[in-house]
Amino acid sequence: MFDFFKESFDYKTFFLALTLAVIGILAVNSATMDSGMREFFGRDILWQCTGIVLALTIMFSSNRLLQNTAYLFYALTILLLMFVLIAGKRVASHTSWLGFLGIGGQPSELAKVATIVALSKFLAENEDVSMEWRTIGISIGIVGLPMILTLLQPDLGTTIVYLAILFPILFWAGLQPVIIVALIAPLVIVIAEFTGTAVLVFTVVAFGVLFFVLSRRRLFAVTLSFVAVAFGLFMEYFYRKLLQPHQQKRIQIFLNPSLDPQGAGYNALQARVAIGSGGLFGKGYLQGFQTQLSFVPARWTDFIFTVIGEEFGFLGSAFTLLTFGALFFRAIRIAELVKTKFASLVSIGITSVLLFHVFINIGMNINLAPIIGIPLPFISYGGSSIISDWMMVGILLNFYAHRKEH
Repeated sequence: MFDFFKESFDYKTFFLALTLAVIGILAVNSATMDSGMREFFGRDILWQCTGIVLALTIMFSSNRLLQNTAYLFYALTILLLMFVLIAGKRVASHTSWLGFLGIGGQPSELAKVATIVALSKFLAENEDVSMEWRTIGISIGIVGLPMILTLLQPDLGTTIVYLAILFPILFWAGLQPVIIVALIAPLVIVIAEFTGTAVLVFTVVAFGVLFFVLSRRRLFAVTLSFVAVAFGLFMEYFYRKLLQPHQQKRIQIFLNPSLDPQGAGYNALQARVAIGSGGLFGKGYLQGFQTQLSFVPARWTDFIFTVIGEEFGFLGSAFTLLTFGALFFRAIRIAELVKTKFASLVSIGITSVLLFHVFINIGMNINLAPIIGIPLPFISYGGSSIISDWMMVGILLNFYAHRKEH
């Protein structure tokens, strides 16, 4: 046993995740101190401990178990997502929860892990992904199915996370950069549409130039340009006709929180004030004015980073970000060390999902991203997300332990 931990246990990855979990426990304790939600603190500790046990269990499991059951795991989560739409519990305008014997959970969190695993298995078994449209189409379908089911809940935040699964894994599998740019272009064009005509025209021209530079076939480049623009215009229609009014307002407030400072823009403005007031060293643990007096809503979930920023200041925030950065570095390192393509692709998928969560969540807190309800990994309160985070860590630990095996 000692030899196993010496040679095969990735203590760096484990203790980086554990450090983030401890930061989360401290932040949740502060956020719930005078909020009437003290039971969340005890639950948070329980979920963190459960997640750690799960991660270690996965680490000691067979190195082939995950790959052999990838499609079964994926199918199970798809069924759960369908069941949510039929009998799910409605929480905060989302029908995304399932409850059983007093225990609730969000299958969409589990589905993210299952989608990473299923897509990685498919691409590992289909080597030539560079220009094989059938492979690309099936890959989009694997990600698109849970994405659509999640959007129907409707959970826009988690829906967007699936895009962070698709593009990095396809790139790591060998997809040509021009195709990845073509897949990303419509999304960027949609964002540009909200910032004015000049920005939109510049964005379209910039992508057109990129297509010509990255592709030797000019007709192909022109076609991609037209498709990107057409899809961007379709997404404009999607925004106007299909998104709920409150979802449209979140995007508008993201672009300009002062439009409704006492309503939809309140969360973004208060979060920014809280983080800014922390200064270099912070106000001290449990001494945050904005936090303790409940000026920031949902401060134990979506806005947990405001607690860190206000009470631990710039240094505490920087330490948290550096810890995340070190964890991402370890995950990418594992992707390079493992001998199987499947394990490498899964490691990249895990890295991209966690990185996307961190980028969007902290962006929400400092008004660099729309408020779409994405938790901060290991830190935000939430049983489903914490279990999902530790499950991904367990998979990384398993890959590292079997890194020399083919």
